Amino acid sequence: MHNQQRYMSFPLGSIVPGSLPDFKIFIFSRDSRYVLWSRDGGRVTPEQLAKLSAAGHHEVFLDLDEEFKYDEYLEDHLGGILENRLTTDEQKASIFSKVSTNVVKDAFETSLGLGAMDSKTMVRTQTMVENALIFIAQSNSIQPLAKMIGHDYRTYEHATKVLWFTMAFLRSNPDIFEQVRPDYDSLDDHLRTEVLRHCGVAALLHDIGKALVSPDILNKNGRLTETEWEIVKRHPLNGLAMLLDADLPDFVKKAVLHHHEDFQGGGYPMGFEGLQISMLARVLRIVDTFDAMTSRRPYKQPVPPLKAMQIMVGKPPEKETAPKGKIQDERDIGMRRCFDEELLRKFIIFLGDMKLGQ
Repeated sequence: MHNQQRYMSFPLGSIVPGSLPDFKIFIFSRDSRYVLWSRDGGRVTPEQLAKLSAAGHHEVFLDLDEEFKYDEYLEDHLGGILENRLTTDEQKASIFSKVSTNVVKDAFETSLGLGAMDSKTMVRTQTMVENALIFIAQSNSIQPLAKMIGHDYRTYEHATKVLWFTMAFLRSNPDIFEQVRPDYDSLDDHLRTEVLRHCGVAALLHDIGKALVSPDILNKNGRLTETEWEIVKRHPLNGLAMLLDADLPDFVKKAVLHHHEDFQGGGYPMGFEGLQISMLARVLRIVDTFDAMTSRRPYKQPVPPLKAMQIMVGKPPEKETAPKGKIQDERDIGMRRCFDEELLRKFIIFLGDMKLGQ
């Protein structure tokens, strides 16, 4: 009996035989007990996994105190897990989200202490993006991505979803790369993949400047004061400062700096408009907004995808007042002025291909 222990589940498809840490693995029996199945995860064989699957077990369990070992294992073997044909797309999406959330969380916490992005964290970030390419390249990966819509809005989870949507959108619209990097047409396949990877790094780190914003402000359950809003508006500049010495192309750093600029002007921090705003930043402006609107936030419920698209293509009314007792979010009014309309049209077509719900 293990009544005093707490357990966490993980899918069989996440196990790469011979690679698991040495923690104990349990199964949940028909009489509702956690039963020891393996004393050493590192000794589990493909044959054992096959027998367990044939017996109807799709997940196993470990002591919650061992979670940190499992998290390290997932990050170290993520590429193999994502390429495993026995792992379902839903499982891959869940595993990828868990790992990338941890990477972004660590990036924020490390950068907060250093005031800059260190090389080790950058390597982890780039590896995460490479694994995203593996997953998104699979033909069936788009539906698990769609299922992420509507989840809670937290900075780390938000960064993961912006990464996925940005890379999937760019892969479906390769002509955009010609405006991200002018010499794109002359590049070989390897360098073109590098451009996509760098776009993914920009997407994953677009909000890294929020590491320098107090969590009390980021998680405030209510309208920000004018002072608090001014602090939040500094995060693109913070992000640029943190990435200034990183070995990244200029278009990545510009995307982080410009991702809150509005196409018709009035955004922040520079007040740029039109073609002054880098192409990748214009993409991030759209994806960032869509995910923020369709996510559950501390002070508002998520907007359904169709309603979010209608708001994004709409013009703001002359006067808009919030219902009594409710906070009016700027994302709940027409926002067409914020976006490059041609890019927005392509993004809506992309979302349509995902067959989203209402």
